[in-house]
Amino acid sequence: ALGRLLQVMGGTDDLKAALDIFTRLRTRAAGGVANTPCEDRDIELALGRLFQVMGGTDNLQVAWDIYTRLRTRATGGVADIPSENKEIELGLASVFTDLGAWRQFDGLQLDKQLFSGFETCLYLSIRYFQELMDVEKVLPEHLSLLGKAFHWAALAVEGSGGTNASCLSQLAHCFRLLSAWPPVKLRASGIEEKREHEFKLRSDLLFAKANDLAPHRQEQKKDERWRLKERQFLAHMTA
Repeated sequence: ALGRLLQVMGGTDDLKAALDIFTRLRTRAAGGVANTPCEDRDIELALGRLFQVMGGTDNLQVAWDIYTRLRTRATGGVADIPSENKEIELGLASVFTDLGAWRQFDGLQLDKQLFSGFETCLYLSIRYFQELMDVEKVLPEHLSLLGKAFHWAALAVEGSGGTNASCLSQLAHCFRLLSAWPPVKLRASGIEEKREHEFKLRSDLLFAKANDLAPHRQEQKKDERWRLKERQFLAHMTA
C-alpha cells in the first residue's frame, strides 16, 4: 500500500522509493533471490504498473516483459495467446498504447473479450485516439480513427453509468478533436453540427463533469507526451 501511495504521489524520489519497496517484496517472495520474477501476481502487477508510470522505452519494455510472463503463466505456459485475466490484458494494452505498438495491441483482441466493467472500452478508445495523434499528415481516411475512438468512448461512458471521470474526459477529448476538424471534411463524411460550436460545447460540458467528479484531476501535471501531441494536432487543424 505504501508503494502504491508513493507511485500516486509521483516525482522522481517517490517513484524510486516505490520501486525499492516493490523490489524488496519481490526478492522476499522469490526466496531471497534478487532480480528474479516471483510467483506473487500482485507484486508483479504492481511492478509492471510502476515501470509504466516511470515511462521511457526501457521501462516500458520491462513492464511488457513482466506482463508477458504473467500472461504465459495464466494460460498454462502457452505463449502469445489471450488470457482470461483482465489486469494482465489491460496492462499489456496500456504498454502497447504508450509504445504506439498498434499491431500488438490489436493482437490482444480486446473487442472480443467479455471482461466486465467499462475499462476495456476506455482502453480501446484511447488506442485509436492516440494512433490518430501519431499521424503526421491528416488525410480524409483518418477520420475513421476518430470515429472508432468515439464509438468506444461512448460505450465506456455508458458502461460506467456516466460516473467515471476518465471515461467522460476521453469522450470530451474526442468531441474537442471533432470541433477542430474542417467542417467541409466533416460534411463530406455525413457529419454536421446542428448548431454553431455544438461539438466544442459538448466537449467543455464533459470536461466540466469529469472535473466535478474528480476535482484532483485539475491539479495533475498535463505534460504527458500524448497531450503535447494533441495540442500540436489541434493547432495544426485550426491553423
